[in-house]
Amino acid sequence: MKKLIIAVLCICFAGALFSQDITGSWGGKLQIQNTRLGIVFHIVKNDTVYETKMDSPDQGAFGLATSKTVFSNDQLEISAGGMGISYTGTFQGDSIEGIFRQGGLQLPLVLKPTQKTDLSRPQEPKPPFPYLTEDITFRNGVNGNRLSGTLTVPDETGIFPAVILIAGSGPNDRDEAIFGHKPFWVIADHLTRNGFAVLRYDKRGIGQSNGDYANATTADFASDAEAAFHFLQAQTRIDKKRIALIGHSEGGVIAPMVAANDTTVGAIVLMAGMGVEGSRLLLEQNADLLKMGQVRQDTIDRILAVLETVYPSLKNWKGTEEEKKELSDKFGKLWEAMPASSRGANSREQFISRNMGSMLLPWYRAFLSLNPAGYLEKVKCPVLAVNGEKDIQVDSRQNLEMIRKSLEKGGNKNYTIKPYPGLNHLFQECETGSVGEYGKIEQTISPRFLSDITDWLQHVFAGK
Repeated sequence: MKKLIIAVLCICFAGALFSQDITGSWGGKLQIQNTRLGIVFHIVKNDTVYETKMDSPDQGAFGLATSKTVFSNDQLEISAGGMGISYTGTFQGDSIEGIFRQGGLQLPLVLKPTQKTDLSRPQEPKPPFPYLTEDITFRNGVNGNRLSGTLTVPDETGIFPAVILIAGSGPNDRDEAIFGHKPFWVIADHLTRNGFAVLRYDKRGIGQSNGDYANATTADFASDAEAAFHFLQAQTRIDKKRIALIGHSEGGVIAPMVAANDTTVGAIVLMAGMGVEGSRLLLEQNADLLKMGQVRQDTIDRILAVLETVYPSLKNWKGTEEEKKELSDKFGKLWEAMPASSRGANSREQFISRNMGSMLLPWYRAFLSLNPAGYLEKVKCPVLAVNGEKDIQVDSRQNLEMIRKSLEKGGNKNYTIKPYPGLNHLFQECETGSVGEYGKIEQTISPRFLSDITDWLQHVFAGK
């Protein structure tokens, strides 16, 4: 999952502006104490709506989605609500002068036109395609959100089994674009070439979908996935009895949430899905990330001990002044436990403000109490649960075992559990599994993994 407990500044924005044309790529440098961090915004315009992808080249982060881009009367505003990031600036002819904000940080940032860096991503699909591609929209009947996506279909005739791709946490677009990779586009291309219709969509409030992303919880995103499922069921080219859900990371708990409530779901694939409660997963995630950063074990133990006092406060949050002071004190203790290398450029006050702001978001507080076992025990359709053994964001052994136990407790014997040696959270073949490695790897997703999920789906749907 991409939402970390102890956030670090690793985002970047882009855009370009000539004669009031904001589209293109803009770059600049943030001065953070003695460090200069590159930021690039890539802005495109679809009809009357602007969209921005963010890069932070110095940190190996490329193609990160934002939630809002507005340009009016020489004023530019870019927001990435889920990451607590915003940039506001004024067009000055050949530059944009403004302020970059994240949590408690407010830093001047001057942007100038720059060239977009072409990354080597050999698996990214290129036209012409031997299948049909259609931009679609569907509505969530619960809240009226209009969600936009892409449906790929093998050909013009026939009725096809189908797959819905459900993204992980963070402001993901339909391709689940991250670090210059488009894993959902690669999966959709592979499955459609092998006879499956595939629907992938922008999360609410992201890309061309509307709705409130910043205040949405996992349950809200599950409601959107359910709307996607009902949309496919209504399509004449889709076999209603053979629709599978493939969820990655947080999507790997959303898929069981939908399948637990709707027995017409044909199958689910959990890619690095969670099997333990959210608070337990995040503790393990932080421990692994700190170990990867070569933090001493005694320091890690102190940090985790403080976090174990923070989480109950967040789960039971009422927002009283007493609670605010108590939580602030706990974050102060967390600051004291952190090594200087993990504090970044934040002062103690900035660290407290920033982490309180991000952890008090509705998504975070709901995620801490989210227990996938209750949903997995109700799933009756075939299940494929997979994870990379070098995944440091969702521990493979811990979560696959709990998924297995939950399915068996519910009486579901039609499941396959498979760990993948040498693969990371994105299912790339990797060396270390670190987040910083994602963007440096040219491979978007392991070919053997793509082959395996295709074979499994074909086998599961062969008898239906």
